[in-house]
Amino acid sequence: MTGPSDTEVELPPYRAVLVVDTERYGSNPDLAQQVLAQAVPDVLGLAFARCGLGHVWEGRLFPQDTGDGVGIGFDTKYLPGVIGRLFPALQEVLAERDVRLRERDRGLRLRLRGALHVGPVLMPGGGRALVNTHRLLEADVLRGALRRSDPDRTFFAVLLSGRVYDDVVDSGYVRLNVAPTDVRVKELSTKAYLHVPVMSGDLVGSGLVAAGAEIVGEEGAAGADLRQRVPAAGDVHNVMNGVHTGTAIQVGHLHGGLHNN
Repeated sequence: MTGPSDTEVELPPYRAVLVVDTERYGSNPDLAQQVLAQAVPDVLGLAFARCGLGHVWEGRLFPQDTGDGVGIGFDTKYLPGVIGRLFPALQEVLAERDVRLRERDRGLRLRLRGALHVGPVLMPGGGRALVNTHRLLEADVLRGALRRSDPDRTFFAVLLSGRVYDDVVDSGYVRLNVAPTDVRVKELSTKAYLHVPVMSGDLVGSGLVAAGAEIVGEEGAAGADLRQRVPAAGDVHNVMNGVHTGTAIQVGHLHGGLHNN
């Protein structure tokens, strides 16, 4: 019978980690930065409550105030709810908050980037899972999703780590339209999945990832596999395999948002 070695350390508990920050925060004057910094936890709390996950926000683990954003941990069992319900609710709350900000100053915008990851979280310190979540938040493709969308329609974009996608989306616990993309930020090189709750601007015509990416969508009601392959240049060609009983929409150029309920 063998016992633990001197170098053996127990694995910390697996936690989900969500981090968000504000687009173009540093380009605002001091007083505007103060307004935005105070608004971020407020809109997050409202979104969690609106989608029925208020208890997750109230019981958030190792909360972080990053100045221009917020980071929290939570039990992994809530990942399907966060992905399927929180993300659209956050888009809605941000759209409503934009109306109030518009009345105050049209130059004041609150648009958020998000990153969602899961892994063993070592406290204090966090460990690699927490670090990699922040790396995802810095990815160019995530920044580009907001930059290429209509700022009056799209207020939130998020990157899911490959582990979150595999365990939650690909395993069928929640349906989500995503675009797979390779992310390389500092020491992190990984596959991630981009999601934007409300598509608008160039995202509608060219796809979530500008060129050469494969957009993986929901399966149809009868198990169809919907994929949109975006060529590097020229027309966009959509291919649907299997039996599809839903609605397929192809748009060349669209100014504004697209909603299909």
